[in-house]
Amino acid sequence: PRRLGETIPEGTDRIGTFRIDRAEAAPVLVDVYSNLIEDDEGVPAYRLVVLVDVGAHVPAQQDDAVERLREKDLQLHEIQHRVKNNLQMIAALIRIEARNASNRMDTAPFDRLAGRIEAIQILYSLLSNEGRDAKDEAIDLGVYLSDIASSVLRSHAVEGIRLELKVDAYPVSVNVAMPTGLVVNELLTNALKHAFAGRDGGTITLHSLSDGDGCRITIADDGVGLPEGVEWPRRGKLSAMIVQSLRQNAGASFAVESRPGQGLRVVIAFRRAAAAPIPTG
Repeated sequence: PRRLGETIPEGTDRIGTFRIDRAEAAPVLVDVYSNLIEDDEGVPAYRLVVLVDVGAHVPAQQDDAVERLREKDLQLHEIQHRVKNNLQMIAALIRIEARNASNRMDTAPFDRLAGRIEAIQILYSLLSNEGRDAKDEAIDLGVYLSDIASSVLRSHAVEGIRLELKVDAYPVSVNVAMPTGLVVNELLTNALKHAFAGRDGGTITLHSLSDGDGCRITIADDGVGLPEGVEWPRRGKLSAMIVQSLRQNAGASFAVESRPGQGLRVVIAFRRAAAAPIPTG
């Protein structure tokens, strides 16, 4: 369990429920709420923290609140399950239409769109797993990226190309998991489709390794590398917006290295405090 003083600086809105030990009285449970107050110029001025005594609630009100929360948890689980199924159907329809139009137009944009939808569908699949607590906002990034890699390989399997996969269990919030999955999906897809043009095969690397301070994700290949004058992510493209989202939501740093004939290597790193889900108590 984390101490209240350690948790407040990292969170906003409802922080969770905590026990306060008192020397000459029984411990008390409090709900903690926190908001960062900014001045007119958007500069943080002070933090407002409110502690509400949980024991002060009437027992009947507590029972009613618990029952309402249980119902909302079940509803949320059902919504996540339906969203997962709908996204799966949408991605399948896009791929079917792309195959039907392959002789008339460039279907690459449709393939990219379907891949992004599938990455989000996998996320909702993890959220709606049986036995999962609907209040649990943590996503195991290692499991999520492994599932994305499997999905990309099924859709774009190329003979002679192998995937070197190594992941650690690492809990992150949904807001961090989603853009990370989209970035990894795009880089793996690009590598399978373009990195080994004119070659018999090669190796794609996907590592997601954690330590005490954070997580480091490496997506690399030993293919042809980016063409001269081309960068990743390309400005104005959706991938650049996704990368910016990761920088904002997880304080992520990006390192991109590519040389002609020596492949592409992208390293994403973020600290645990910035990427972890807000604790519930």
